[in-house]
Amino acid sequence: MRSTSLGTAILSFAIVFAFAGILFSNLSWAVLSVTFASAYVYAYLRFVTELQRTNLHIERSALEDISFAKEPTSVTVAILNKDPITVRGTFEDILPENCDLSAGTNKSAKDLPANSILKLSYSLVPNKRGPLVIPGMKIARNDSLGLFDEEQIIEHPTVINVHTEKGSFDAARKMAGKEHFEFSGMGKNPAMVLRELEFDGIRDYVPGDRARDIHWKVFPKLNKLMTKTYRKEGSLRTMVFVDCSRSMRLKRCKVAKVDHAVDLSMQLSNVLISSFYPAGVAIFDEIKVLKKAPPALGRHQFEKIVQVLKEAPSSMEEREGGTVRTEDTEPNKTPKPKQTSLKASAEGKEFLSALDRIATKGTRPALGIGLEGGIKEIIANNRGQEQLYIIISDLVSSRDAVIAGAKLCKSTGNKMLVIHTYDDWYRNAEASLDMPEAERLYGDLSDSLRIEATFRGLGVSYIRIGPADTASRIVRAIRRGKT
Repeated sequence: MRSTSLGTAILSFAIVFAFAGILFSNLSWAVLSVTFASAYVYAYLRFVTELQRTNLHIERSALEDISFAKEPTSVTVAILNKDPITVRGTFEDILPENCDLSAGTNKSAKDLPANSILKLSYSLVPNKRGPLVIPGMKIARNDSLGLFDEEQIIEHPTVINVHTEKGSFDAARKMAGKEHFEFSGMGKNPAMVLRELEFDGIRDYVPGDRARDIHWKVFPKLNKLMTKTYRKEGSLRTMVFVDCSRSMRLKRCKVAKVDHAVDLSMQLSNVLISSFYPAGVAIFDEIKVLKKAPPALGRHQFEKIVQVLKEAPSSMEEREGGTVRTEDTEPNKTPKPKQTSLKASAEGKEFLSALDRIATKGTRPALGIGLEGGIKEIIANNRGQEQLYIIISDLVSSRDAVIAGAKLCKSTGNKMLVIHTYDDWYRNAEASLDMPEAERLYGDLSDSLRIEATFRGLGVSYIRIGPADTASRIVRAIRRGKT
């Protein structure tokens, strides 16, 4: 709590009159000193009480269903004062560091009486994909006499999942009408004719489904509407796995590998659906599958895939010395000292606890962890159905899991396509090329070729990509059999 200039002046007068009353034995000056000091103490105690009993109810919401990077997102905030004392000061909704205010205002210098509501409306522009955390409300308060002021933080976090740039989203929409997907020697013609569809099953009716696809015969039995689902004759159920491990999230150039992988998975999934391939998507890290949407065909499947990809972790900036800094931390908080030990981070604790559970059992779990566990679960739930698994990974943190998944696909008769986001192609190209760097690049390329040979030996299709490669180029390479 800080004293204002008026408060400092009153305290100074109280001290001066107190000394004057003692030196000159003047009772009136002593009375003035006691009066000023009493007013100062009274204002202080009253303001402390007001701060302690603050009772504000905050409701914050984003108006857009999907927020895109580099696009305005509208936010509304309603603040209700439930305390009988008026709150005086300037209300400011705290903005994250990785966004800019584009319209409206997140501040309001207004007194908030008891049981009244203050509304704020503004638009912010996120600079990158990932979770956008608005931590709370900051109030620059002052007491009724104007003697003290204080910045009070009301913690009320709101998370807005920011998707990729809208251009990538629109490209996924457009590609669905231009590109078609044919894998491993299937028909050469685009899969766009309905007569090639065959009945696949039924699911719950969703508003917007065609009325002619409603399965009326099961309505009396289930007492609810069910919709028939179809698949292209000879098509493969396809699951796209996106690697979100720490190595994928590390940003060494303008584009992070995880951001590129999210864009590619979204566009490839929409091309698959438009080609009548039941498609789904899953995001995973070193420990587990974070979230997934099972393969399906339907009007709303692409929206389900977009919702899953919105949950993908954001990228991390690399600093000098090999340290990293996450962009999705809460702003306006004093940074804590960096911990070099793996046990110090939450992710490290979770990873080590998972390893401890494996070690205590003596053998690996039935479903494994990470990508391998996700593939095993899908195979177990779809026995007898041939499926295609598309893995987008840099093969750094998850290399062993991808190879284990490839062996599993070979033994069960499933297919796999590995899209390798080659790490060196995502690094800063402006760095000087000296002899140690050239040796490192040669060693990385040799290692990548050995990994490719391993996949080829397991019957896995493989393609190596960089930040300039688009989904259209990948689809055409697959269609030409160059994987």
